[in-house]
Amino acid sequence: MTTIVINAVSVREGGSLVVLRELLAGMTLLRPDFLWHVTTNATARALLPAFRNTTYHVYPQSQLAGWRIRVWYETELHRLVCETGADLMFSQTNYLPWRNLPCPTLLLVQHAGHFSRLFCRLTEQQLGGWLAILNWRLKGNWVRASARRATCVTVQTATLAMDISKAAAVPLANIAVIAHGTGMVASENKLPALPERTQSLRIGYITKAGVQKNFGVLLAAVAHLQQRGLRPVLVLTLDAGKPENQAVLAKAQQLGVDTLVENHGELDSSSIKQLYRRLHCFVFASLCESFGFPLVEAMAYGLPVCIADTPSNREVAGDAGMVFAADDAAALAGLLARLADEPPYYGQQARRSLVRAAAFSWELAAARTLLLIESLTQTTTVQPAP
Repeated sequence: MTTIVINAVSVREGGSLVVLRELLAGMTLLRPDFLWHVTTNATARALLPAFRNTTYHVYPQSQLAGWRIRVWYETELHRLVCETGADLMFSQTNYLPWRNLPCPTLLLVQHAGHFSRLFCRLTEQQLGGWLAILNWRLKGNWVRASARRATCVTVQTATLAMDISKAAAVPLANIAVIAHGTGMVASENKLPALPERTQSLRIGYITKAGVQKNFGVLLAAVAHLQQRGLRPVLVLTLDAGKPENQAVLAKAQQLGVDTLVENHGELDSSSIKQLYRRLHCFVFASLCESFGFPLVEAMAYGLPVCIADTPSNREVAGDAGMVFAADDAAALAGLLARLADEPPYYGQQARRSLVRAAAFSWELAAARTLLLIESLTQTTTVQPAP
């Protein structure tokens, strides 16, 4: 019987947890004859359902904090792989142990920042202290070394595959591009309604703060719209108790648009789904992403999407994306104004979003990932339908 160890020990929330849950659900359904062993932590385990032939190995936080996580990779992970007689170890944490494992390794890279000079520069500017910068650089070295050591690397976009190949000297032949599903939501297959002239245009950017998120250009675009006599509503989901989020909200006040910001704080998946339904359009201003689940989720709700002009954003959005230069607030404001002023154009972009979202499927992502696993373990099976 084929045994697979999935390393997800540091996955706790957000898109990474969604990836773990959805891929595991699909793969265990397709191959119930496999034995699946998943390393995890108490926080994630409480949010993960039981799957057939799946055993969760929960490790305490005391083993996963700071430098101890390095020791865990070299000892506990190695021990589990050996004890289970694993035919493959699939790591979803960006990392592999330095110590050689007695089986093939598949590495899912979900953090594009370690392969982006821009992201690294922005991160080091925010960290400030030399010790924090050193720790960040050491993590980056570990991620890139893991990509080189893996039997195979898998990523969600061809853009990230190219970045990994260049930054870590990994042959493209060793990198499999498998697009993932629509985040926490399924496609609504329903077009949103453009607001009446007397209503405010509700613009969403449903994401956490990060050095790459580029909230400034969106806030400045809202200020441009206000100067044109419009009063849009910018809908955010930022925890106002965190310093990085306080900086975003302070910027809104500085630009005089704080009264146009509707911040809901961090929400659970059910509340986020309801929030998407109350939006008219979506802006994805991020400068660096491995995939961008909020962008895919917005398209699944049929929301017209404005995207910062980056290779990853263009790849994911396809022809649904209304592209603006990442630092050009006036151009973004022009796109948003056009959506508000031209109902036929709004409807066209909404339809394009729904069509594009249909290309992203968790079932297909799980089937393709399983085929990759089977090829690495040399397991024969009937190929799932595309």
